[in-house]
Amino acid sequence: MEKQLPPKLCPKIILEGTRLTHKTDIAYDSRWLEERLLPLGYCILFCTRTKESFNKAREERLKVSGNPKQYNDLNVFINEQEEFRKVISQSILPHCEVDVSNDDIDSACDKLANWLLENDLLGYRN
Repeated sequence: MEKQLPPKLCPKIILEGTRLTHKTDIAYDSRWLEERLLPLGYCILFCTRTKESFNKAREERLKVSGNPKQYNDLNVFINEQEEFRKVISQSILPHCEVDVSNDDIDSACDKLANWLLENDLLGYRN
């Protein structure tokens, strides 16, 4: 008898670490992982913002940050976003990009939820 997988509640992967732990290299060389995750219904939800909106986002983040110096150079974040966009464009996993520049979280959540439903990534269809 084949083992049944538990129902998927939230399709996600979180790869954490500092820039000094090779997490970026691991994330970029992930085809082997994607090939295993694709049959399980995993996807990539990519939240982005326009270059012009990073300054406003920084101001909000500085209110709660324990390390405000990391936000001194916004080009780091802008460049990382572009790098992720390139990697995601080559991914075999389904992916959806949502712009959060306007800080309308409800709209972003609606867009992501609708995309997940349209692509049957929540497992509601048979």
